Amino acid sequence: MMDKRSKPQGEKPEPEIIPPGHTGGRTAPGAPRIRAFVDTRGTEHVYVARLRPLGIILLALTTGILLAVMLILLLSAFLIWIPVVVLLITATIIAGLLRGYFERPR
Repeated sequence: MMDKRSKPQGEKPEPEIIPPGHTGGRTAPGAPRIRAFVDTRGTEHVYVARLRPLGIILLALTTGILLAVMLILLLSAFLIWIPVVVLLITATIIAGLLRGYFERPR
């Protein structure tokens, strides 16, 4: 067990040195092997699991669905402007024709 003595404010804790290949009795066999240690006020552990075939398939499926939704949103934003542009072009043509009709000869 670790003793919980108080340390002075300016003193940094000593880093723990773990030799390569030594689990230290902390993880079970087959547990994730990637670890990151961050020293803030204590030690935080970040474990990253290895992807298996089902995880890869689910990740690819989720990525594909997100990309499809983004493409649909992008295309729909573009497709909304097509009728607006057609309406403006039509209004311009009609205004040009009516201008000639309503001009009176002098």
